[in-house]
Amino acid sequence: MVFLLKLIIALFCGIALSFTQAPHDLWPLVFPCFGLLYFMYERLQNKKQVFLLSFFFAIGYFIAGLNWIGNALLVEGNEFLWVWPLAVIALPTLLALFTALYLTINFILFKNTITIKFIGFCLFLALAEWVRGNAFTGFPWNLYGYGIAGLPEISQSLSLIGPYGLTFMAIFWGSMIGFLCYRPILSPQKFLLLLTTLLTFGGLYVYGEDRLKIETTFNEDVIIHVVQPNIAQAEKWKTENIGNNFNQHVALLQTPLDQTKQNIVIWPETAVPPVLINNQAVNERINFMLGNNGTLLAGALSSRLDPETQKPDYRNALMSWDKSASAKRLYSKSHLVPFGEYIPFQKYIPIGPVTQFIGFQRGAGATNVKIGNLPSFTPQICYEIIFPHQIVNKKQARPDYILTVTNDGWYGDSAGPRQHYQQSRFRAIEQGLPVVRSANTGISGIIDAHGRNIKTLPLLEEGAIENALPVKIAPTLYSQFGDKIYLVFSLILLILCLFIGRRSFS
Repeated sequence: MVFLLKLIIALFCGIALSFTQAPHDLWPLVFPCFGLLYFMYERLQNKKQVFLLSFFFAIGYFIAGLNWIGNALLVEGNEFLWVWPLAVIALPTLLALFTALYLTINFILFKNTITIKFIGFCLFLALAEWVRGNAFTGFPWNLYGYGIAGLPEISQSLSLIGPYGLTFMAIFWGSMIGFLCYRPILSPQKFLLLLTTLLTFGGLYVYGEDRLKIETTFNEDVIIHVVQPNIAQAEKWKTENIGNNFNQHVALLQTPLDQTKQNIVIWPETAVPPVLINNQAVNERINFMLGNNGTLLAGALSSRLDPETQKPDYRNALMSWDKSASAKRLYSKSHLVPFGEYIPFQKYIPIGPVTQFIGFQRGAGATNVKIGNLPSFTPQICYEIIFPHQIVNKKQARPDYILTVTNDGWYGDSAGPRQHYQQSRFRAIEQGLPVVRSANTGISGIIDAHGRNIKTLPLLEEGAIENALPVKIAPTLYSQFGDKIYLVFSLILLILCLFIGRRSFS
């Protein structure tokens, strides 16, 4: 009965921790949630109890934070409605297994060493987050570090230690309360860890506070126009709506473009269907809209006939139009959504993707695009923006900004689109690059290189915003070394824990 109560408390700790993520951003909950989890974890007697407690905590966190995923199956006319219960339970269950497995490993390795067990708890829980963000296709959504990043000053530490480094720190800071409450005598080891907590939190806070004092600078010669049409997902692909949807994108610019400046117009993911690509009337309409100094960057469904198979080769692509030529395909989405845009092991699973476009082909990965004398950019389509290590091709020259186009209309008025936008802001901080984001609906915006909103369009609102392009800042530590800093730190810490743990130091 006592253990059952612990499982219930762990479940509610996980649910409460999900409120540290957007749109709630209740970052102080990091401390009681992790603190209470560790307080109970420390008193467990065997591997089975550890696995179950950790699993209940994680399943509460992921179901509460990711239940909006099932909304894609509730769109009118979707034939996969029957999968909804599986969708909202299966993914959180899979993610929770990472947490349960890694905390069980920590218990096995360090169950007899109190201090090292605590450090191992923080280390292995953060490692579980790294693994679930990278294993298979990876899903680094709502990392624990994003919860504490709701505190603006602390969010700036992403530029130093990245999302997994901040995840470790969030776990360490939060769990410290539970560690101190277990046998409340302040031993030298506890004092040292408490001092480390205060110094790291205070140091990163001061770093972030100082960083946010830097004002944004702009390239006044380049004007960004971001369009958000807010087309309902159920209406987006109806044949009879194609013309009206296209006209809506054009009409939202409202005023003629300033031909004394370079203008970049951004349309969202899949704004242009295959039937409109290289259509002469469409090209003429776009060219008239752009004038002499305009370029359109638009999400499009690009379809070409494969010469070998004679079947359509569908790409979720980013394309460009300007006064000198028809449509050019610049980039194809490389990180496709499992079951949404392709079916893993499709030969053996006789169903089609939720998007109804069977057999999307992958692109080649991150690339930096340069068009004429315009600022260069790295494109990200939809949820590609959530993968921090795949944003920029480091073999190419560093781009001037990150461009992300998306369609969050699948998820309605839920936490999903807000969490998606938040992660776009975090990529700006990590890379020291501005982010320009256009959503069919969601949150569209122009974000500076410190992750600050310059202009935004709210969820479920149609419109267009324009602003001079923010200027990038110097490369950040994370942009240069990525997750290597976190992984090297974790390896060193693991070796130390194993060495000291064998000596039964506590």
